[in-house]
Amino acid sequence: MSDLKARASSHDEIDGLDESAVGVPAPNTASGFTTDYSLPTVVPKRIHPLAVMALILAFLIPIVAIPQAHKIIRKLQHDGGRGRGVAQAAIVIGYLNILLFALVGLNVAVAAFLHTAT
Repeated sequence: MSDLKARASSHDEIDGLDESAVGVPAPNTASGFTTDYSLPTVVPKRIHPLAVMALILAFLIPIVAIPQAHKIIRKLQHDGGRGRGVAQAAIVIGYLNILLFALVGLNVAVAAFLHTAT
């Protein structure tokens, strides 16, 4: 028989590099990855609750919602946080609702005037 025997090949024989000489760490197992490293917990910042309240008020009482939304925008610019777009939407919707209320009021007034004139 021959002196050749099958033996297990090491990493050095496969890639030709001696990792121990250059300080390459030993490869980790799958369990090492799950226990060694954990992702940081990220808590998403919530939209400022007063911005949401201003948006709701913009549909109901726009006269109150517009100054409240302006106040929230100034606060968010100073302190940071989320909700600036919601507050801007409250301002736009509030102004549009005031315009709508004015047009409806003008329409009712003109209709009442024309009804009494005839």
